[in-house]
Amino acid sequence: MMNQPYTEQDALLRMTICGGEARVLLMRTTALSQKAGDLHNASDTAIAAMSRLMTGTAMLGVMMKEKDANVTVIVDGGGVGGRMTCVAHGGNVKISVTNPHAELPPRADGQPDVPGFVGKDGTLTVVRDYGVGEPYVGKINLISGGLGEDFAAYYMNSEQTPSIVSLGSIVHQGTVISAGGILVQAMPGCSDKTLDMLDMRAMLFSGISRDLFEDSLDDLADRWFKDMDMVKLSREPLSYRCDCSRERCERMLISLGKKQLLQLINEDHQAELTCHFCHKKHTHTATIGRIVYTLMLIKGIISKLMTLNINSTFFSCSADNTFPHNSFAHFWKKCYNINPHHQKFPSSDEL
Repeated sequence: MMNQPYTEQDALLRMTICGGEARVLLMRTTALSQKAGDLHNASDTAIAAMSRLMTGTAMLGVMMKEKDANVTVIVDGGGVGGRMTCVAHGGNVKISVTNPHAELPPRADGQPDVPGFVGKDGTLTVVRDYGVGEPYVGKINLISGGLGEDFAAYYMNSEQTPSIVSLGSIVHQGTVISAGGILVQAMPGCSDKTLDMLDMRAMLFSGISRDLFEDSLDDLADRWFKDMDMVKLSREPLSYRCDCSRERCERMLISLGKKQLLQLINEDHQAELTCHFCHKKHTHTATIGRIVYTLMLIKGIISKLMTLNINSTFFSCSADNTFPHNSFAHFWKKCYNINPHHQKFPSSDEL
């Protein structure tokens, strides 16, 4: 029978060891794993798999310094769980799973069958979005489907960074008793001596979920790295947070285009969008009417512009490129001579 688990809020403990030749990220993710399991009404095996993926993705997220940066990890291995997608913005993570209710019996060693849930006949894709320019995309073939080894392979193959990754959780009848992970990475210029030392210590982290059940992050760090010139840099919170909103849904509706939006109005009279990360439902009725109204209005304006005589007063400009704003204002009023109360779905909301 298990003792009571060590009570500690989800957090990241960031460290350097061996005089800065290696960095360490040690994480507890018990509460956020529990929230994900509850939101998705997931099976024990699904919770174990989600926990590992969220912890691994959070490790990538906290290493991105840009304010608007985020990272998305997509695992599509052909397992019973289907595709898994996890997004991290700093220490905030969210996850979606195709089949969160799928369950598998434990393996012979008593561990949850995460490889069976994830599968290994597929890929792990990492999309780093820095908020500017094109996102950076890295992809590898899955090694085992257990995710710890797969993340380590990603760091080595895509970023040429030797890494030790251990991810784990203890889940019983829908309750997450312990969850978290550790990442140890060699920094540029790391000596062979340090690499050998880290390699010899890798087995210390193989029971990470049990260790997190028994001890705090600080205690584990002291036990594993105190004799390795360890420097604790920071302690940062981790949480499950979905940032879906009405505004995001409206932008998604706009992207559908006029034809599909009109079909929604005529057939369903509303649109109900369900977030795959938190299962919150966003119902839009008047919003659709306003969006279609806006699209039709824009089309009317463009058509009007196309019929204007190119030599008319509207486009006549002096040599200093000043614009005849009075003519434009008159044209604008004419185009907008529409009574907004004639919308099919009037509303006080603003688009």
